[in-house]
Amino acid sequence: MKKALYFFFTVWILVWGQVVSDHFLGGTLFAVQWVLIAVLHFGLTRGPWSGECMGFTWGILIDASSLGLLGIHAILYSLAGYAAGMFRRQLDASKMWTQAIFSWMVSMIYFALYLVVERFFSVNEGTFQWAFLTVPVMNAVFAPLVFGALDFWMEVWDMTPVEH
Repeated sequence: MKKALYFFFTVWILVWGQVVSDHFLGGTLFAVQWVLIAVLHFGLTRGPWSGECMGFTWGILIDASSLGLLGIHAILYSLAGYAAGMFRRQLDASKMWTQAIFSWMVSMIYFALYLVVERFFSVNEGTFQWAFLTVPVMNAVFAPLVFGALDFWMEVWDMTPVEH
């Protein structure tokens, strides 16, 4: 029961944090994808299965709360979580530089895939928002903070990550 509550509250808090952040900062130079960073954390610390499942869950909830293409976040977050889980043996998730650089790289790939999928399925041509180019940089800057907060959250709930 404790494990289920841990995952429920983690999902709930981060979804609302992302929604509130997008409401106030979305489309600006200071937008951060808190959920994507958290998905990377779960993939790097708990493995590909956990990263993929958390990515899908968060993605579906983000898709449901937005007016965009349904399923795009679920697919992309799942891929990011799975990829992070597959790299967990090669990367040290406890190092700040690893967190920042990996978050930046995955954010760049996420951003490119998002644009491709959105353009492919979009009915109308939307204008490119240049402020989105700063999102990978902001994700890299805030990744150590999110990783640290999620590590602390795991300690509060006495949840141990999967050993490498």
